[in-house]
Amino acid sequence: MRMGIISTHNLMKKLLIILIALIILFIGQKPLLIQAQTNQRVLFISSYSESFATVPEQIAGIHQALDPHNILLDIEYMDTKRFDTQENIDNFFTALRYKLDNLQPYDAIIVGDDRALDFAMAYQKELFDELPIVFLGINDVNRAEEAARNPYMTGIVESVPIKENIELALKFNSNVQRVVGLVEGSITGRGEKDQFYGAVGFYPSLRFEDISISEHTTEEMADILQEIQDDTIILFLGSMYKDQAGLDLTIDEAAAFISANTQVPVYRATSGGVGQGFLGGVQVSYRETGKRAGGMVFQLLQGTPVQDLPMMNESPYYTIFDYQMVQHFDIPESLLPHDALLLNKKSSYFEQNMKLLLGVFAALFIMLIISTLMGMDSLKHRTMQRKLRESNEELSATYEELAATEEELRHQYRLIEENVRRIELLNQKYEHAINSTNSVVWELNLSNRSIYFSRNFENWLSRPFPWHEPVDQLMDKYLNEKIVQLLNEEIAAYLNGEKSEIKVEFPVKSSAKPSRWIKAQGKAIRGSSEEEIFLYGIMTDVTDQKLQEEYIDHLAHYDYLTNLPNRISFMEKLQEEIEKALPLYILLMDIDNFKEINDTLGHVWGDKVLKAVAQKLLDHACPNMFISRFGGDEFLILMTDRDSCDIEECIKQIRIMFSQPISIERNEFTLKFSMGITRYPEDSTDIDQLIMNADTALYQVKRSGKNHHLLYNKEMQQELRNKAVTEGIIRKAVQEDGFYLVYQPQVNVKTGEIESFEALVRLKHHPISPDVFIRIAEESDLIYQIGRVVTKEAIRQAAAWRDKGYPRKSISINFSSKQIRDRDYLQFLVDTLAEYEMDPQCLEIEITESILLEETHLTLELLEKIKELGIKIALDDFGTGFSSLNYLTYIPVDKVKLDKSLCDKFLSPDNIKVIESIISLAHSLNLVITAEGIEEQWQYEQLKLSGCNSIQGYLFSKPLVAEEAEKIYEKNFLDSF
Repeated sequence: MRMGIISTHNLMKKLLIILIALIILFIGQKPLLIQAQTNQRVLFISSYSESFATVPEQIAGIHQALDPHNILLDIEYMDTKRFDTQENIDNFFTALRYKLDNLQPYDAIIVGDDRALDFAMAYQKELFDELPIVFLGINDVNRAEEAARNPYMTGIVESVPIKENIELALKFNSNVQRVVGLVEGSITGRGEKDQFYGAVGFYPSLRFEDISISEHTTEEMADILQEIQDDTIILFLGSMYKDQAGLDLTIDEAAAFISANTQVPVYRATSGGVGQGFLGGVQVSYRETGKRAGGMVFQLLQGTPVQDLPMMNESPYYTIFDYQMVQHFDIPESLLPHDALLLNKKSSYFEQNMKLLLGVFAALFIMLIISTLMGMDSLKHRTMQRKLRESNEELSATYEELAATEEELRHQYRLIEENVRRIELLNQKYEHAINSTNSVVWELNLSNRSIYFSRNFENWLSRPFPWHEPVDQLMDKYLNEKIVQLLNEEIAAYLNGEKSEIKVEFPVKSSAKPSRWIKAQGKAIRGSSEEEIFLYGIMTDVTDQKLQEEYIDHLAHYDYLTNLPNRISFMEKLQEEIEKALPLYILLMDIDNFKEINDTLGHVWGDKVLKAVAQKLLDHACPNMFISRFGGDEFLILMTDRDSCDIEECIKQIRIMFSQPISIERNEFTLKFSMGITRYPEDSTDIDQLIMNADTALYQVKRSGKNHHLLYNKEMQQELRNKAVTEGIIRKAVQEDGFYLVYQPQVNVKTGEIESFEALVRLKHHPISPDVFIRIAEESDLIYQIGRVVTKEAIRQAAAWRDKGYPRKSISINFSSKQIRDRDYLQFLVDTLAEYEMDPQCLEIEITESILLEETHLTLELLEKIKELGIKIALDDFGTGFSSLNYLTYIPVDKVKLDKSLCDKFLSPDNIKVIESIISLAHSLNLVITAEGIEEQWQYEQLKLSGCNSIQGYLFSKPLVAEEAEKIYEKNFLDSF
């Protein structure tokens, strides 16, 4: 009885200990929070409201920095996203001044985003005199730099990760040719737009364009987005979506709308829209920005002067993607940054309920322990009772015991048979598990260095296995020295407690190709003595997995089409060679007019040509040449050992290599190449800059006629920068009404009166020649917008002269060959004429022969439609370029304008017959003749005798602004002769 009481008492003690452990495990200790009193106060002024996506993250980051130091944070919201008016600013100022007058003073101010910074700078003297001010989230870099010059201000500029997102997009799609930024007109939007165009210099091969949401209706935006092809990167910039009609969408609503109307992924560099339609990308971390701003405030409150905390120009970033969009655009997960956040990726049941399952497993384990202890205690109690009962009945039950012994033996025999069957069944299950998972069980005795493998191990080898050899002899036979050393180091690290288990992968010597790869895992157990240690575990065949990893690595570093090293491999090779500090060449090759192959035969044949070119380069490459495909029809060649390499000779060999047509499936292709070359280290020591240099040299080759090569020099880069600056001026002029027209009269040869004017476009605020900015506009497609500006202004001026009572004189405008691609121009022309209620005959459109080199069928169709409206067409610059009298027989022109160079050459008495023949032929075709660039009276007299209809040139007048043109509108120029 006493034994039972003691056993029960022990059981209760054990249960009590387990209960206490449970309480400690699941309840834990709650930390005692003590709110300390503080005398330091900080005010955070946000440009927006607490519902704006970035604001809660900024506040959370500021709290992270200030709360550990018991610094009180108050918050005020300007709400300028919804109420961007001066009235709202005035009301906010009045309310804040009242609060500051009636509350304890603040020790520092934090302002978030551009509007709050403007407010702080405007009212610093009235509200925050001599208070330190820290700003964050500022997109307008110039404004931030101005603020940082204030002795009481410092902070953090919001550098939008434009370049990082472009790099990410190029990684996903190597065929990108242009970058489109979706921008809006707020301060934030304009700041991000400036940063967007700040990336232009890093990607000279890409075209940068912006589409202003504020200048289009939602329906227009849908049409524009649907036309964007998969050679384009789309970046959604700005912090709002408000269209031309005033429709205001949230960022999430805008994401859904844009995603529904485009077939390419949309990248987002700031917060919002990911998970609602945007793919994602590298984004600004507003929480970390807030934390850094709070840290700067804490340093200021600790006595650090504002001047010792310089403005931060870089924002913290993180990477985030919508997993559904990743799958939608077939982006391999292996290309995603390893630390990227993935939204909308479904978790497994175990991941979703991990805490619950762990709690359940812990409870079951504890219940198992309790049940075991109770069972053991009950077993001991019953055993003791049985022994006492057996002792008392031993003498009287001897016979019965003997009889029962026989039955017990039979029963035990049956149990042994049952256990044998169970063991056989377990062995069968064990064999099945090992064979089905292609695994091998191993056991190593560290004391005598003997090793055991399950029998199926021999299936992995191509020869009989010596089962009884020591492990060291087996390793020497089947593994190389480095692998043996790796295995011994892995075992030693595990035994020293540096690792929780043995886990290593290694190849095994085999006659089979490829080598078999093994993954070994194991742990240790003690033998019958303390000195005896066994390592045991399983080995798995991971050969297929290794082959897959090698294949993925190959895809990441080699071009899928040509099997040449890709851009990543080239950059790694270039970095490796630069680290040797030896001079080298970088050559960028581009196939001239490759687009014609794709356009005429299709991309399948274009791919075949690229593969043939790649193979030919590989077959004839010099030993010191590393050849890669850069993208599209461009190849990058790295030439090392420059001292023994004549670059001109190498280029000559390449041209000889392709001097004969390439034959592909009975089709022959004659290929020409343009090449840009740069040198290391003379031109640069920076990898990215070297690639840009080669691309810049290639661009100059393309501009100067193709099919040759140039070595990079610094003047090229300066010319490219000048072009970028001019393009920026043009773009700004398009957006801000930066053009005006001048008018040069065309005078009737017989009457001396003005018949019409030619409208010529000029820049308002920059003395840049039209020949320069028109050429750059044509290269960047800004010519579409300039063409529309000129068209509308010419029609408006004609309407203005009509309304003033002047007699009708037509105005001619120049139509660039690039404008053929402006599909909506004809409708724009019709709408503008209707807007000003003008007769189409008031307008004349001047074209050049080069327009027929751009999509001839579409060109003639457009010209016919213009003629059908009643607008006259003139063929300008006749006598230059590709001039051909044959054009006059089938293009629908009304007038031919003889170029100045033609008149200068053939108006002399010796050559006058040429001019007379051209004029006669034009008249026979019922065409009017106008001579341009006439500056001398004798030229006028000669042209009059030859039958010319009208004259344009400085003999009568230079191009004049509209007000000056009105002064000569009805002048007879023959009166001055």
